[in-house]
Amino acid sequence: MKTEIEYLGLRLKNPLIASASPVSSHTDQCRQLEDHGIAAVVMHSLFEEEINHELQEVDHMLFHGKDSFAEALDFFPNNDFENYESDNYLRQLENLKSALDIPVVASLNGVSSGGWVKYAKLLEESGADALELNLYYPVNNADADPLVIEKHYLEAISQVKAATGLSLAVKLSPDFTALPNFLRSVHTNGASAAVLFNRFYQPDIDLEDLQWQSRLYKSSSVDLAKALRAVAINYGQSDLQLSVSGGVSCGTDIIKAVMAGASSVGVASVLYEKGLEYVSVMLKEAEAWMIDKEYDSFDQMRGSISYRKSPNPAALERANYVSLLRHSEGI
Repeated sequence: MKTEIEYLGLRLKNPLIASASPVSSHTDQCRQLEDHGIAAVVMHSLFEEEINHELQEVDHMLFHGKDSFAEALDFFPNNDFENYESDNYLRQLENLKSALDIPVVASLNGVSSGGWVKYAKLLEESGADALELNLYYPVNNADADPLVIEKHYLEAISQVKAATGLSLAVKLSPDFTALPNFLRSVHTNGASAAVLFNRFYQPDIDLEDLQWQSRLYKSSSVDLAKALRAVAINYGQSDLQLSVSGGVSCGTDIIKAVMAGASSVGVASVLYEKGLEYVSVMLKEAEAWMIDKEYDSFDQMRGSISYRKSPNPAALERANYVSLLRHSEGI
């Protein structure tokens, strides 16, 4: 059986990759993932606003009140603190590249147009095999024009593509009115793949303190269903590769994702729930299913039940909602 696949211009030994998570901060854990069969590691995102926050903190700590004593400036070296946060990230990227034989994909969440390009170049120089652009910026203003926001995203993609030689994946939230159209534009502007979907810290109300608080919920089969549907609908509508992220918890989920049209499948929550060694269990389960169904490769099955090839494409459409309710028990 041929398990190798191509993703972001990289030859991977299988479709299973470690999604962006804190695991990438630990070189020894990434080595274990590689030993258990993971095909690539995506680092946690480098956030431009985190770098700027560190800059402000350092600036305040070192220079607040500096005018009180003229000689105070002599105590501080003339350093550029701009890379205070990013240095740690770049150092970890270099550590992973030295320790692993599998590809390492860096992840970047920028805000300013210049920030995307600047840090993308640094990641390329530090040895990243590819780059995942985490395209998300919260919109809290009713005056914000959605077309302007999409244009900002697309400009970021094209600018990074023009400034680096890295293959680009974009990680998106599910909050797009016309996702197929946007994905086609994503490819036109230089991205090679799209990761569906991003997950966020979800707010909840603390009824004791009477305030909002952030909580991180582990992914579930609900997340997987949402991603599977999006991949199946968008597969083949452009040359953009698609990756499923969120809710993958067993070997058969890998099969489902590839059949829907995914080139790669990301895992994160299940690594925390069942341990790093569970990667090998998932891969063995997927390969056993392929042998039983007489599939020779992941490439052979890719997209076999996507929207255009499914014997029941109505199951992916809103119209099926009424039929499903009518045939549900008790209705």
